[in-house]
Amino acid sequence: MFWRKKVYDRSAILDAADKARGRGRVRKAIAGYSQILAQDPNDHQVHARIAPLLARTKRWDEARRSFDSAGIGFLKAGFADKAIAIWKVAAKNFPEDVEYWERVANEQVKRGRKADAVQSLLEGREQLTKKAQRPLAMALLRQVLTLDAFHFDGTLDLASLLAAEGQRRDAEKLLREMRMWVKGRNLRRLRGAQFRLSPSWRGLMDWILGR
Repeated sequence: MFWRKKVYDRSAILDAADKARGRGRVRKAIAGYSQILAQDPNDHQVHARIAPLLARTKRWDEARRSFDSAGIGFLKAGFADKAIAIWKVAAKNFPEDVEYWERVANEQVKRGRKADAVQSLLEGREQLTKKAQRPLAMALLRQVLTLDAFHFDGTLDLASLLAAEGQRRDAEKLLREMRMWVKGRNLRRLRGAQFRLSPSWRGLMDWILGR
Protein backbone atom coordinates (compact mmCIF):
# COMPACT_ATOMS: atom_id res chain seq x y z
CA MET A 1 0.00 0.00 0.00
CA PHE A 2 1.37 3.37 -1.02
CA TRP A 3 1.10 6.37 1.27
CA ARG A 4 0.55 9.78 -0.22
CA LYS A 5 3.34 12.21 0.62
CA LYS A 6 2.12 14.88 3.01
CA VAL A 7 1.79 18.23 1.23
CA TYR A 8 3.63 21.16 2.78
CA ASP A 9 1.10 23.81 3.79
CA ARG A 10 2.82 26.91 5.11
CA SER A 11 -0.40 28.66 6.14
CA ALA A 12 -1.65 25.70 8.16
CA ILE A 13 1.70 25.16 9.87
CA LEU A 14 2.04 28.87 10.64
CA ASP A 15 -1.47 29.03 12.06
CA ALA A 16 -0.85 26.00 14.28
CA ALA A 17 2.47 27.42 15.48
CA ASP A 18 0.90 30.80 16.23
CA LYS A 19 -1.85 29.13 18.23
CA ALA A 20 0.70 27.07 20.15
CA ARG A 21 2.66 30.22 20.93
CA GLY A 22 -0.50 31.95 22.13
CA ARG A 23 -1.22 29.06 24.48
CA GLY A 24 2.29 29.08 25.88
CA ARG A 25 3.30 25.83 24.20
CA VAL A 26 6.73 27.14 23.32
CA ARG A 27 8.38 23.96 22.10
CA LYS A 28 5.49 23.09 19.82
CA ALA A 29 5.54 26.61 18.39
CA ILE A 30 9.29 26.37 17.80
CA ALA A 31 8.83 23.05 16.02
CA GLY A 32 6.23 24.55 13.70
CA TYR A 33 8.22 27.67 12.89
CA SER A 34 11.34 25.55 12.36
CA GLN A 35 9.44 23.47 9.84
CA ILE A 36 8.69 26.60 7.82
CA LEU A 37 12.28 27.84 8.07
CA ALA A 38 13.52 24.49 6.81
CA GLN A 39 11.63 25.27 3.60
CA ASP A 40 12.50 28.98 3.52
CA PRO A 41 15.48 29.93 5.72
CA ASN A 42 15.06 33.62 4.83
CA ASP A 43 11.47 34.01 6.00
CA HIS A 44 12.04 37.07 8.20
CA GLN A 45 8.47 37.12 9.51
CA VAL A 46 8.86 33.62 10.93
CA HIS A 47 12.31 34.46 12.27
CA ALA A 48 10.66 37.35 14.13
CA ARG A 49 8.22 34.92 15.73
CA ILE A 50 10.69 32.21 16.65
CA ALA A 51 13.58 34.37 17.91
CA PRO A 52 12.08 35.32 21.31
CA LEU A 53 10.98 31.71 21.85
CA LEU A 54 14.49 30.42 21.15
CA ALA A 55 15.83 32.95 23.65
CA ARG A 56 13.26 31.84 26.22
CA THR A 57 14.48 28.26 25.89
CA LYS A 58 18.11 29.44 26.12
CA ARG A 59 18.99 28.44 22.57
CA TRP A 60 21.09 31.57 22.40
CA ASP A 61 23.00 31.14 19.15
CA GLU A 62 19.88 30.21 17.22
CA ALA A 63 18.01 33.11 18.81
CA ARG A 64 20.69 35.58 17.72
CA ARG A 65 20.62 34.28 14.16
CA SER A 66 16.86 34.60 14.02
CA PHE A 67 16.84 38.09 15.52
CA ASP A 68 19.45 39.14 12.96
CA SER A 69 17.61 37.54 10.05
CA ALA A 70 14.32 39.12 11.12
CA GLY A 71 15.79 42.60 11.52
CA ILE A 72 17.68 42.54 8.23
CA GLY A 73 14.68 41.09 6.43
CA PHE A 74 12.29 43.77 7.65
CA LEU A 75 14.82 46.48 6.85
CA LYS A 76 15.32 45.23 3.29
CA ALA A 77 11.55 45.03 2.86
CA GLY A 78 11.25 48.69 3.84
CA PHE A 79 9.83 48.18 7.32
CA ALA A 80 12.42 50.01 9.42
CA ASP A 81 10.13 50.38 12.44
CA LYS A 82 9.60 46.61 12.56
CA ALA A 83 13.35 46.05 12.30
CA ILE A 84 13.86 48.49 15.17
CA ALA A 85 11.25 46.67 17.26
CA ILE A 86 12.98 43.34 16.62
CA TRP A 87 16.38 44.71 17.57
CA LYS A 88 14.95 46.14 20.79
CA VAL A 89 13.62 42.73 21.77
CA ALA A 90 16.99 41.21 20.88
CA ALA A 91 18.81 43.81 22.98
CA LYS A 92 16.68 43.02 26.01
CA ASN A 93 17.51 39.34 25.65
CA PHE A 94 21.21 40.05 25.05
CA PRO A 95 21.97 43.21 27.06
CA GLU A 96 25.72 42.95 26.50
CA ASP A 97 25.30 42.84 22.72
CA VAL A 98 25.19 46.62 22.55
CA GLU A 99 25.35 46.54 18.76
CA TYR A 100 21.59 45.94 18.79
CA TRP A 101 21.03 49.30 20.49
CA GLU A 102 23.54 50.84 18.09
CA ARG A 103 21.56 49.51 15.12
CA VAL A 104 18.37 50.92 16.59
CA ALA A 105 19.94 54.32 17.17
CA ASN A 106 21.52 54.44 13.72
CA GLU A 107 18.22 53.73 12.00
CA GLN A 108 16.43 56.32 14.11
CA VAL A 109 19.06 58.94 13.28
CA LYS A 110 18.75 58.13 9.57
CA ARG A 111 15.05 58.90 9.85
CA GLY A 112 15.59 62.19 11.63
CA ARG A 113 14.59 60.87 15.04
CA LYS A 114 17.69 61.85 17.01
CA ALA A 115 15.83 62.24 20.30
CA ASP A 116 14.51 58.68 19.96
CA ALA A 117 18.03 57.46 19.21
CA VAL A 118 19.34 59.08 22.39
CA GLN A 119 16.54 57.49 24.40
CA SER A 120 17.26 54.07 22.89
CA LEU A 121 20.94 54.29 23.80
CA LEU A 122 20.02 55.30 27.34
CA GLU A 123 17.60 52.38 27.54
CA GLY A 124 20.45 50.09 26.60
CA ARG A 125 22.70 51.66 29.21
CA GLU A 126 20.07 51.06 31.92
CA GLN A 127 20.40 47.31 31.37
CA LEU A 128 24.13 47.38 32.08
CA THR A 129 24.34 47.63 35.86
CA LYS A 130 27.11 45.16 36.71
CA LYS A 131 30.71 46.16 37.35
CA ALA A 132 31.97 44.07 34.43
CA GLN A 133 29.51 45.85 32.14
CA ARG A 134 30.78 49.36 32.85
CA PRO A 135 32.89 49.63 29.65
CA LEU A 136 29.83 48.75 27.57
CA ALA A 137 27.69 51.26 29.46
CA MET A 138 30.34 53.92 28.91
CA ALA A 139 30.45 53.15 25.19
CA LEU A 140 26.69 53.72 24.90
CA LEU A 141 26.88 56.94 26.92
CA ARG A 142 29.63 58.28 24.68
CA GLN A 143 27.35 57.69 21.72
CA VAL A 144 24.60 59.57 23.54
CA LEU A 145 26.93 62.54 23.91
CA THR A 146 27.90 62.32 20.25
CA LEU A 147 24.24 62.87 19.41
CA ASP A 148 23.53 65.32 22.22
CA ALA A 149 26.66 66.96 23.62
CA PHE A 150 24.65 68.75 26.32
CA HIS A 151 22.75 65.77 27.69
CA PHE A 152 23.04 66.43 31.42
CA ASP A 153 22.10 63.03 32.87
CA GLY A 154 24.16 61.17 30.28
CA THR A 155 27.22 63.29 30.99
CA LEU A 156 26.84 62.94 34.75
CA ASP A 157 26.40 59.19 34.42
CA LEU A 158 29.50 58.88 32.25
CA ALA A 159 31.55 60.87 34.76
CA SER A 160 30.37 58.59 37.55
CA LEU A 161 31.37 55.48 35.60
CA LEU A 162 34.75 56.95 34.70
CA ALA A 163 35.42 57.57 38.38
CA ALA A 164 34.28 54.07 39.30
CA GLU A 165 36.70 52.67 36.71
CA GLY A 166 39.60 54.60 38.22
CA GLN A 167 39.65 57.30 35.55
CA ARG A 168 39.23 60.11 38.07
CA ARG A 169 41.03 62.80 36.07
CA ASP A 170 38.83 62.20 33.04
CA ALA A 171 35.76 62.34 35.27
CA GLU A 172 36.88 65.61 36.86
CA LYS A 173 37.59 67.13 33.45
CA LEU A 174 34.17 66.13 32.17
CA LEU A 175 32.46 67.71 35.18
CA ARG A 176 34.50 70.91 34.85
CA GLU A 177 33.48 71.21 31.22
CA MET A 178 29.84 70.76 32.22
CA ARG A 179 30.08 73.85 34.42
CA MET A 180 30.38 75.95 31.25
CA TRP A 181 26.83 75.15 30.17
CA VAL A 182 24.89 73.83 33.16
CA LYS A 183 22.42 76.23 34.77
CA GLY A 184 19.44 76.23 37.12
CA ARG A 185 18.56 73.21 39.24
CA ASN A 186 21.07 70.99 37.50
CA LEU A 187 23.92 73.18 38.71
CA ARG A 188 23.45 71.98 42.29
CA ARG A 189 23.42 68.37 41.09
CA LEU A 190 26.64 69.00 39.20
CA ARG A 191 28.28 70.58 42.24
CA GLY A 192 27.19 67.61 44.33
CA ALA A 193 28.81 65.23 41.86
CA GLN A 194 32.01 67.28 41.90
CA PHE A 195 32.11 67.31 45.70
CA ARG A 196 31.61 63.56 45.95
CA LEU A 197 34.40 63.01 43.45
CA SER A 198 36.84 65.48 45.06
CA PRO A 199 35.65 66.57 48.54
CA SER A 200 36.75 70.05 49.64
CA TRP A 201 35.40 72.92 51.74
CA ARG A 202 34.94 75.11 48.68
CA GLY A 203 33.26 72.26 46.83
CA LEU A 204 30.87 71.77 49.74
CA MET A 205 29.90 75.45 49.73
CA ASP A 206 29.41 75.44 45.96
CA TRP A 207 27.11 72.44 46.38
CA ILE A 208 25.11 73.97 49.23
CA LEU A 209 24.74 77.33 47.52
CA GLY A 210 24.28 75.89 44.05
CA ARG A 211 26.78 78.27 42.50
